[in-house]
Amino acid sequence: GSARMSSGHSNNFANQFMAKAADGNSRTFGKSKGKKTSPWFSAKASSTPISAVTVTPDTKNKASKVKKYLKGFEIWVGATAGDKAVKCGGPFAWSVIKRGPVTAQCAAAAPTHSYVTVVLPGRKKTLGFGEIELH
Repeated sequence: GSARMSSGHSNNFANQFMAKAADGNSRTFGKSKGKKTSPWFSAKASSTPISAVTVTPDTKNKASKVKKYLKGFEIWVGATAGDKAVKCGGPFAWSVIKRGPVTAQCAAAAPTHSYVTVVLPGRKKTLGFGEIELH
């Protein structure tokens, strides 16, 4: 598959997360297991360079949960899953996230940067969101 996640997550789990995060429905959402240090999710782009990335918060859970899953998240691009070569945006404040989809421009992404990584920095975190779109 073309999705990977931080340690403790199988490739199968990552691909199931990707299926939910790319189905066009922000009510179906993926989230990481348990509370980990800086959990991340990576998706491989079908074409490069990546010019922008849009992350949509899940619209099923109440705001307090969505805030826990995304407040302070960052978007990176790199050559491999989990690689943080170029930062596209973040950390994003809750005031920005709660308004809906967050788009980060990735102007510095090189053609070799085929993976987008969404990371939630910090200890005891659970990463979760409704949709991810690579542009």
